[in-house]
Amino acid sequence: MIHRLIALIAILLLIAAPSARADERKDALDKQSYDLYQQVFSPFCPGRSLNDCPSSKAHELKLEMRAQLESGVPPQAILEGVFAKFGEKYRAIPAYQGFGKLVWWVPLGFVVLGLLAACFLVVRRGARSQQKKNSTPVTTAPEHLSADIQAQIARELSELE
Repeated sequence: MIHRLIALIAILLLIAAPSARADERKDALDKQSYDLYQQVFSPFCPGRSLNDCPSSKAHELKLEMRAQLESGVPPQAILEGVFAKFGEKYRAIPAYQGFGKLVWWVPLGFVVLGLLAACFLVVRRGARSQQKKNSTPVTTAPEHLSADIQAQIARELSELE
C-alpha cells in the first residue's frame, strides 16, 4: 500500500514538473513582452505606448511581436523591425546615437548645474553668517551725543546684561 502511494506521488510530481516549467517560461515571456511593448509608442494611438493602446491593430502588432519572442528572435531585433516598419518616431526610449545622445545628456547637465548652484548658495550663505558672527557690535556711543545721553545709554545697556 505504501509503495503504491509513493509511486502515485512520484507520477504526479513528474506530471507537474513540466507544467511548472511551462508556467515559468510563460511568465518570463509575459515580462519580456511587456518590456518590449513599453519601448514602442503605438502607431495607432498617438501619445500612448503600445502596451496601453486598446486598438485592434495594436493588439495584432503585440501578437506579432509576442510570436517572434516565442520563436527565439532577440528583443532588440524585434524592436528594430518595428522601428524599420513604422519609423524612429515611435521609439519611446531614445537611441544613444546622434540626437539621442543629446536627449540623454542634457537632463544630466541640468542636474549637475543645479547641484553646483545649490553648493554655491550654501557656501555663500555660510560665509555671510560667519562674517556676521565675526563682526563686533558697536559698544561705544557716538561722539556727537551729549554726556547725559551717553550716560543714559550706558545705564540701560548695563541693565540689559
